[in-house]
Amino acid sequence: MSRNQLAQRSDGRFKVNYKNKQFYGKSKKEALRKRDEYVALERAGIDYDCCDTPFTEYGLRWLETYRVDCSSRQQQQYAGMIRYAGEKLNNKPMRRITVTDIQAVTNTLSVYSTSYVNKFLTTMRGIFRTAFAEGAILRNPMDLVKRPKCKKTEGHRALEEWERDLICSTYQEHDFGLVAMVMLFTGLRRGEAIFINVDRDVDFERNLITVRGAVTFTNGNQPEESEGKTENAKRTIPLVKPLADALRGHHGLLCTKEDGTLMSQTAFERKYESYMAFLETRINGCPKRWYGRTRAHKALLAAGQELPLWKEVTIRCHDFRVDFCTRCYYADIPVVTLQHWMGHASLKMILEIYTKLSKAAEEKDATKLAAFMEKGLVPQVPEQEQSSFRAS
Repeated sequence: MSRNQLAQRSDGRFKVNYKNKQFYGKSKKEALRKRDEYVALERAGIDYDCCDTPFTEYGLRWLETYRVDCSSRQQQQYAGMIRYAGEKLNNKPMRRITVTDIQAVTNTLSVYSTSYVNKFLTTMRGIFRTAFAEGAILRNPMDLVKRPKCKKTEGHRALEEWERDLICSTYQEHDFGLVAMVMLFTGLRRGEAIFINVDRDVDFERNLITVRGAVTFTNGNQPEESEGKTENAKRTIPLVKPLADALRGHHGLLCTKEDGTLMSQTAFERKYESYMAFLETRINGCPKRWYGRTRAHKALLAAGQELPLWKEVTIRCHDFRVDFCTRCYYADIPVVTLQHWMGHASLKMILEIYTKLSKAAEEKDATKLAAFMEKGLVPQVPEQEQSSFRAS
């Protein structure tokens, strides 16, 4: 294309035409460079209009198109991942994103769990695979991206005996105490526990708790009522005596806002943090900020003695659920029965927990066997007796 086709506009910019497209620049060189860039992309099979789409816009459009079967909660999680990546990429156009850019974003995920990183990488691969097929990028930057070393997580756990005793002995002293008791003795999910209405759902005569739904926060901070997480979410669970004694005399929802309505997600999180701090204060005898500063502690230090170790309470909401499942395992509850009580859609999760506990028990038995074998199968015969045996 000859340069005489360049035209200078009234605003001082130069314009060059190519196949009914216009390219602008502050100089002739800039306008021609943009035109030549377009020609090169066209020859490489790149869609010029698509390749300049900002990452976040392209990613969210991909999510709406290719993840239509996901739940709203999953949709929000994927959208959050896409926006996070877009922010770290400075929302670059798709064709400008390099392997180094993606690797830098991925490296920031090392503080997250392996499960979260896997979901993130799967989402990114889906986006860039589609972009490559549509001609938005010349090459796929995900091909050479390496997974970061993620933090090691122990996963959810069963509670220790002292934690159970602490919860059972203090439930009347904190607003969250009754909810904790419900989760401890029924294995309910967080949203199910705060949805329980004593008058509606607790049958003291038949010793049953009926789960009729749950509270979700999938669409923001405000609570929404739902049918439950799975098709088996609506169910009945045995009401054991410790929980029945705790609930008797109470009415309505177990933990609410000041006006008696369901708590928002933020309110719940703050209430739970407050409860954990309360438990720590009770087990240690003082708030953490006063550790080492109380009169008793100062007296110990003055006498040259060590302070008692600070005992942390690190119970997560889902730990109550794992604890209930664990105790059912040791109570020889059949997996099918427990599946119903837990409200699982399949036996998979129950079997995973049962298998893990069986393996742990097997390892413990193996250790006991090894210790026994080291001691010997029969008592050691004294040397004098051995001599008498040889003489005879």
